[in-house]
Amino acid sequence: MKPEENFKEFWKKVLAEVQLEVTPVVFGTIISRTHLEQLDDNSALVLCADEFIRKNMEKKYFAIVQEALNRIAKKDIKLVLGVKPISTTTDKKIGQDAKDLGPLFQPKDPNELLNEKINKSGLTSKYTFENYITGKNNQLATAIAKAVAEKPGEIYNPVFIYSGVGLGKTHLMQAIGNFILKNKPGMKVIYTTGESFTNEMIDAIQSGKGKGRYASNDFRNKYRKADVFLIDDIQFIAGKDATQEEFFHTFNALYLSQKQIVITSDKPPKDFTNLEERISSRFNSGIIVDMQTPDFETRIAILRARRDKDIDPINNEVINVIAENVTSNVRELEGAYLRILSYAKATGEEITPEIAMVTLGQTIKEKNKKPVNMNEILNAVCSYYSIKSSDIKGKKRTKELVLPRQVVMYLIKDLTNTPYISIGDFLGGRDHTTVMYGVDKIGQDLKDKQTIKQDIVNVKQMLFSV
Repeated sequence: MKPEENFKEFWKKVLAEVQLEVTPVVFGTIISRTHLEQLDDNSALVLCADEFIRKNMEKKYFAIVQEALNRIAKKDIKLVLGVKPISTTTDKKIGQDAKDLGPLFQPKDPNELLNEKINKSGLTSKYTFENYITGKNNQLATAIAKAVAEKPGEIYNPVFIYSGVGLGKTHLMQAIGNFILKNKPGMKVIYTTGESFTNEMIDAIQSGKGKGRYASNDFRNKYRKADVFLIDDIQFIAGKDATQEEFFHTFNALYLSQKQIVITSDKPPKDFTNLEERISSRFNSGIIVDMQTPDFETRIAILRARRDKDIDPINNEVINVIAENVTSNVRELEGAYLRILSYAKATGEEITPEIAMVTLGQTIKEKNKKPVNMNEILNAVCSYYSIKSSDIKGKKRTKELVLPRQVVMYLIKDLTNTPYISIGDFLGGRDHTTVMYGVDKIGQDLKDKQTIKQDIVNVKQMLFSV
């Protein structure tokens, strides 16, 4: 095959990738009116039909074409745009125009291009491995995440990370994506949440063809053409049949193509009650890892890193006070840190351990005294296990309902000290001995079963989070 034929076939593949990202009008009037003139190991010269095309490519579609070029080449290739010469006179004019255009004619800055890719992928650039604090609570999850980032789709796939709220799942997941975009520019990374995936699918069905029955090709191609698929808070799709159907086929398409899949949740796959078996079995086919609440040393490390980054006037004694008193999760730990810092800035006082205790003491006092009622507990448990309150109060005794019902009984007794008879009446007229058994059962499970302990912690965090 001649070099020009090689170029032509290569460019056809690039254009096929780009076509998935733009509208038919844009592809027909702008993108298709280009051709690959030169290609080497480091750069590709693409000539446009005229200056109008080149300007539009430069301003609006440069990042899309650059990403497609890198994917097909399987490495980082610098894209350079030019205009196809028509005649000698025209060449001179174009040359002069290029000089007049200045920076517009030059390839984009690599950092600018990287930021564009990060934003397009749905990621946030601040979440990196460099600023992620590793402790005993997340050591295994961090090691797996780094291995996946180094060799996506090759070692662990899929990866399922679960923990309570505010323990760093999102940071770790996004660090994977940011690392890959920076070090493997030819790869397409997509980050989303269970809620966003659901909402996008609904929008695609409503606006697409097929009388509302099918998601549009644009929606499917967005996810199924990814090299790395990161989906946060997958528990949101539990109980949503149409979303689960679409997610199942998306998962399969990516998995069979050996694309990397990373999933996070607030509970392990086996604890889902309204998730299809075929989906949870897919999760179990990979590696499942949990993250616990940070220990004292890790909490100190997190706060010191935050202080050193922002150069805040907070000494180690104050940090120790925060770490000793806020033990639930990283989000609340950093929230307490900011409250103390804000208080000191507002009053002009020096931050001392005593000031910290006053600020934290009020916060802890208010939090511990926050009243909850039986309805709030019931709603929190139902939300956590993705079930209906009517089912909890109903007569069914299926496996999916027995545990959540007993958790409601336990938490109502633990947090409100309501009499057993009143709890039984609230839960559909159950006998008080049934309630006593449920409370005792969960109390015993808390000693023996880590998953139940984590469930109780998670539901309490839902109840008491501001």
